[in-house]
Amino acid sequence: MDRINNAHIDYRVNTKENSNISIEIKCCGQHVGEIRFKDGQFKECALCGMRHQLRIEHNHFHISQYKPE
Repeated sequence: MDRINNAHIDYRVNTKENSNISIEIKCCGQHVGEIRFKDGQFKECALCGMRHQLRIEHNHFHISQYKPE
């Protein structure tokens, strides 16, 4: 469990009783923020500039990372 708690980048998917889903984002060892389960939502890390973006497709979803150029 220590590996997970000390992860450089981590995603935590939360579900609520009303079926709402959100994703908490951790980058550079710090909490970056939370996004709602909606296509195109993203958060950027203030320390490294990494963009964490949610893409929803037919029957699955992706959480992609984009480094600024």
